[in-house]
Amino acid sequence: MFVGYLPDIISKFKKNEVLTKVFGYLWEAIDEESEVFARISNLKAGETFEIYFDGGAKAIEQAYLTKTPQEAFYESHQAMVDFQMLINGKEIFFVSPHSLCEIKTPLDSTKDLIEYHKSPYTSSILLFRGNLAVFESIDVHAGGISVNTSELVQKVVVKIPKELIKLNF
Repeated sequence: MFVGYLPDIISKFKKNEVLTKVFGYLWEAIDEESEVFARISNLKAGETFEIYFDGGAKAIEQAYLTKTPQEAFYESHQAMVDFQMLINGKEIFFVSPHSLCEIKTPLDSTKDLIEYHKSPYTSSILLFRGNLAVFESIDVHAGGISVNTSELVQKVVVKIPKELIKLNF
Protein backbone atom coordinates (compact mmCIF):
# COMPACT_ATOMS: atom_id res chain seq x y z
CA MET A 1 0.00 0.00 0.00
CA PHE A 2 1.08 3.50 -0.75
CA VAL A 3 -0.67 6.74 0.19
CA GLY A 4 0.32 10.19 -1.03
CA TYR A 5 -1.04 13.58 -1.94
CA LEU A 6 -1.08 13.75 -5.76
CA PRO A 7 0.80 17.07 -6.16
CA ASP A 8 3.64 15.65 -4.03
CA ILE A 9 4.12 12.32 -5.83
CA ILE A 10 4.48 13.20 -9.53
CA SER A 11 7.84 11.37 -9.75
CA LYS A 12 6.10 8.03 -9.00
CA PHE A 13 4.30 8.29 -12.35
CA LYS A 14 7.37 8.74 -14.58
CA LYS A 15 8.09 5.00 -14.77
CA ASN A 16 6.25 4.32 -18.07
CA GLU A 17 3.91 5.85 -20.63
CA VAL A 18 0.73 4.39 -19.13
CA LEU A 19 1.50 5.82 -15.69
CA THR A 20 2.33 9.19 -17.23
CA LYS A 21 -1.08 9.25 -18.92
CA VAL A 22 -2.79 8.14 -15.71
CA PHE A 23 -1.10 10.98 -13.81
CA GLY A 24 -2.33 13.49 -16.42
CA TYR A 25 -5.84 12.14 -16.03
CA LEU A 26 -5.68 12.23 -12.20
CA TRP A 27 -4.33 15.78 -12.33
CA GLU A 28 -7.28 16.81 -14.51
CA ALA A 29 -9.62 15.08 -12.05
CA ILE A 30 -8.59 17.48 -9.24
CA ASP A 31 -8.38 20.56 -11.51
CA GLU A 32 -11.62 22.48 -10.90
CA GLU A 33 -11.39 24.00 -14.39
CA SER A 34 -11.24 20.66 -16.24
CA GLU A 35 -13.96 18.66 -17.97
CA VAL A 36 -12.91 15.56 -16.00
CA PHE A 37 -13.48 17.36 -12.67
CA ALA A 38 -16.86 18.65 -13.86
CA ARG A 39 -17.95 15.20 -15.03
CA ILE A 40 -17.01 13.52 -11.75
CA SER A 41 -18.48 16.36 -9.66
CA ASN A 42 -21.82 15.95 -11.45
CA LEU A 43 -22.15 12.24 -10.64
CA LYS A 44 -25.04 11.35 -8.36
CA ALA A 45 -24.89 8.51 -5.80
CA GLY A 46 -24.81 5.17 -7.62
CA GLU A 47 -23.58 6.58 -10.95
CA THR A 48 -20.34 5.51 -12.67
CA PHE A 49 -18.43 6.38 -15.83
CA GLU A 50 -15.47 4.43 -17.28
CA ILE A 51 -12.43 5.61 -19.22
CA TYR A 52 -9.97 3.20 -20.89
CA PHE A 53 -6.23 3.76 -21.25
CA ASP A 54 -3.63 1.96 -23.35
CA GLY A 55 -1.89 -0.92 -21.62
CA GLY A 56 -5.07 -2.37 -20.10
CA ALA A 57 -5.65 0.35 -17.50
CA LYS A 58 -9.07 1.83 -16.86
CA ALA A 59 -10.58 4.55 -14.69
CA ILE A 60 -13.93 4.16 -12.99
CA GLU A 61 -15.42 7.50 -12.00
CA GLN A 62 -18.02 6.93 -9.32
CA ALA A 63 -20.20 8.49 -6.66
CA TYR A 64 -21.75 6.89 -3.58
CA LEU A 65 -22.82 7.57 -0.03
CA THR A 66 -20.38 6.46 2.65
CA LYS A 67 -21.45 3.70 5.03
CA THR A 68 -20.87 2.53 8.58
CA PRO A 69 -17.84 0.39 9.51
CA GLN A 70 -20.18 -2.59 10.01
CA GLU A 71 -21.11 -2.41 6.31
CA ALA A 72 -17.49 -2.59 5.11
CA PHE A 73 -16.72 -4.86 2.14
CA TYR A 74 -13.17 -6.27 2.34
CA GLU A 75 -11.51 -7.10 -0.97
CA SER A 76 -8.26 -7.53 -2.86
CA HIS A 77 -7.28 -8.04 -6.49
CA GLN A 78 -4.70 -10.25 -8.20
CA ALA A 79 -4.27 -8.87 -11.74
CA MET A 80 -4.80 -5.15 -11.13
CA VAL A 81 -3.49 -2.53 -8.74
CA ASP A 82 -6.13 -0.11 -7.41
CA PHE A 83 -5.36 3.62 -7.48
CA GLN A 84 -8.13 5.35 -5.50
CA MET A 85 -8.42 9.14 -5.30
CA LEU A 86 -11.20 11.31 -3.95
CA ILE A 87 -12.41 14.32 -5.86
CA ASN A 88 -15.11 15.47 -3.43
CA GLY A 89 -15.93 14.28 0.07
CA LYS A 90 -13.99 12.21 2.60
CA GLU A 91 -13.91 8.50 3.32
CA ILE A 92 -12.07 6.09 5.54
CA PHE A 93 -10.38 2.98 4.19
CA PHE A 94 -9.66 -0.07 6.31
CA VAL A 95 -6.53 -1.98 5.26
CA SER A 96 -5.23 -5.38 6.37
CA PRO A 97 -2.36 -7.63 5.23
CA HIS A 98 -3.85 -10.42 3.13
CA SER A 99 -1.87 -13.04 5.05
CA LEU A 100 -3.81 -12.09 8.21
CA CYS A 101 -7.25 -12.27 6.59
CA GLU A 102 -9.64 -15.15 6.05
CA ILE A 103 -11.04 -15.50 2.52
CA LYS A 104 -14.82 -15.34 2.36
CA THR A 105 -15.16 -15.75 -1.43
CA PRO A 106 -12.20 -17.05 -3.51
CA LEU A 107 -10.87 -15.25 -6.57
CA ASP A 108 -13.46 -14.51 -9.22
CA SER A 109 -11.09 -13.99 -12.16
CA THR A 110 -13.81 -12.39 -14.30
CA LYS A 111 -14.00 -9.53 -11.76
CA ASP A 112 -10.43 -9.84 -10.41
CA LEU A 113 -11.96 -9.93 -6.93
CA ILE A 114 -11.35 -11.82 -3.70
CA GLU A 115 -13.70 -11.11 -0.78
CA TYR A 116 -12.55 -11.42 2.85
CA HIS A 117 -14.03 -11.58 6.32
CA LYS A 118 -13.29 -8.67 8.64
CA SER A 119 -9.86 -8.99 10.24
CA PRO A 120 -8.80 -7.92 13.75
CA TYR A 121 -5.54 -6.70 12.11
CA THR A 122 -6.90 -3.62 10.40
CA SER A 123 -5.51 -0.11 10.08
CA SER A 124 -7.42 2.89 8.80
CA ILE A 125 -6.55 5.80 6.54
CA LEU A 126 -8.47 8.92 5.63
CA LEU A 127 -8.82 9.85 1.98
CA PHE A 128 -9.67 13.42 1.02
CA ARG A 129 -9.49 15.41 -2.20
CA GLY A 130 -6.24 14.71 -4.03
CA ASN A 131 -5.09 12.05 -1.58
CA LEU A 132 -4.21 8.89 -3.53
CA ALA A 133 -4.19 5.38 -2.07
CA VAL A 134 -2.59 2.55 -4.06
CA PHE A 135 -3.57 -0.99 -3.11
CA GLU A 136 -1.58 -4.00 -4.35
CA SER A 137 -2.63 -7.66 -4.28
CA ILE A 138 -1.32 -8.04 -0.71
CA ASP A 139 -3.56 -5.23 0.54
CA VAL A 140 -7.04 -6.21 1.67
CA HIS A 141 -9.02 -2.99 1.66
CA ALA A 142 -12.51 -1.73 2.44
CA GLY A 143 -13.44 1.81 1.41
CA GLY A 144 -16.45 4.02 1.50
CA ILE A 145 -16.56 4.22 5.29
CA SER A 146 -18.06 7.41 6.73
CA VAL A 147 -15.98 9.76 8.84
CA ASN A 148 -18.86 10.83 11.10
CA THR A 149 -22.08 10.72 9.11
CA SER A 150 -22.90 9.43 5.66
CA GLU A 151 -21.80 11.79 2.89
CA LEU A 152 -21.55 11.80 -0.88
CA VAL A 153 -18.13 10.77 -2.18
CA GLN A 154 -17.14 11.46 -5.76
CA LYS A 155 -13.95 9.71 -6.75
CA VAL A 156 -11.98 7.83 -9.33
CA VAL A 157 -10.59 4.31 -9.12
CA VAL A 158 -7.89 3.56 -11.70
CA LYS A 159 -7.13 -0.11 -12.23
CA ILE A 160 -3.66 -0.72 -13.66
CA PRO A 161 -2.17 -4.11 -14.59
CA LYS A 162 0.24 -5.05 -11.81
CA GLU A 163 3.14 -5.64 -14.21
CA LEU A 164 3.15 -1.89 -14.97
CA ILE A 165 3.56 -0.94 -11.30
CA LYS A 166 6.87 -0.92 -9.47
CA LEU A 167 6.52 0.45 -5.95
CA ASN A 168 10.21 0.66 -5.07
CA PHE A 169 11.50 1.37 -1.58
